Amino acid sequence: MAEPSFVPRRVADPAEAFALLRSAGAVILTDSGASREDARGVAARVLASLSPVIPDPAPIKEGGGNADRTYKTMPGVDAFVVPFQTGHTDGFAYGDAYPDYIFLLCVRPASSGGESLIVDTYAILDALRDSADPADQALHTFLTTVPIEQTEPDFQASTAPVVLDNGHGRRMSRWTPVQRPVASLAPAEEAQHAAWLERWKQLTHEASKAAPKFTLQPGETICIDNYRMLHGRTGFDDTERTLWRIWAWTTEALHVPGGMLFSDSRFAVTP
Repeated sequence: MAEPSFVPRRVADPAEAFALLRSAGAVILTDSGASREDARGVAARVLASLSPVIPDPAPIKEGGGNADRTYKTMPGVDAFVVPFQTGHTDGFAYGDAYPDYIFLLCVRPASSGGESLIVDTYAILDALRDSADPADQALHTFLTTVPIEQTEPDFQASTAPVVLDNGHGRRMSRWTPVQRPVASLAPAEEAQHAAWLERWKQLTHEASKAAPKFTLQPGETICIDNYRMLHGRTGFDDTERTLWRIWAWTTEALHVPGGMLFSDSRFAVTP
């Protein structure tokens, strides 16, 4: 099995970054600048061949968890507490139309903590598919064929398998804290779906836990295939840590949501 996590390569050329983004799923682009305009420009340069739609970058400047640097997943939906932000898919408030690429430009790293991590879900899924264990194969079949509830409360609806086909040769694989069985299943079927989703959560969580951690330096941007990779970070309590987050939708996205777009889930309201 290919390793599901790694430290992305650092490159200075946007074209090289795009090639690595396509092949490996994540890359760090150096010399990216520090301003809001720089952040938008990074996404535009790296994704130039895919005609990206790029909303205004969102400033990220907040504490990394509780005083003990633990992180609680979304309250009220199978919340669990971990000593880091486990790998996750971004933008799931947009439902199935979540962004296919994301970028995080570091303006100032935390003085301690706040290291990044990535997890390649394709490596996990391929290992399940190729396993000789029928339980692994059954989980893979469930993840790729059975609709589940993936709607973030009060945002865009999504009832779809964990893994979708975007129609352009890319698998759309995701883990989010809102994944749960659809309503109105028979009790035995609901229990089985919940057990499979729990195993999916544990597989991605364990990969996040084991992932090598790395620190973005000022002016570095991690570029991530959001259909393939999960990303997270360790806890921190430095209120001066500052990043720009950029979500992007390309010609390969399942579709681009209507209305104004944002790089912040709180404003993901579309017509």
